[in-house]
Amino acid sequence: MRTNLTRHLASALAALWFEQKAVRREYAFLISKGDRKLARRLYRTGHSDTHFTECIDLERKLKKAERRYAFRLTRYGVKVGEIIDEMDRLLKRGVRRN
Repeated sequence: MRTNLTRHLASALAALWFEQKAVRREYAFLISKGDRKLARRLYRTGHSDTHFTECIDLERKLKKAERRYAFRLTRYGVKVGEIIDEMDRLLKRGVRRN
């Protein structure tokens, strides 16, 4: 039986996934310097060593202020990802109210 709590957690999890996607999209557009084709490819590419290497190389070409913004986006995305992982763990475990 689904409780209201699990419904609320599920909707919050969906909102966090949307936020994570928006952050990734913004980051890809920032490091591609406005090249929409490159940004789309970076956004859609799965996480691998070559992907991370390419992103780091592109970040090095940014101005200092843009690098700081990219760092903040990355840090925020990691924090949102940690929250998503924790909420997913709670939902899979089955949250129960006493």
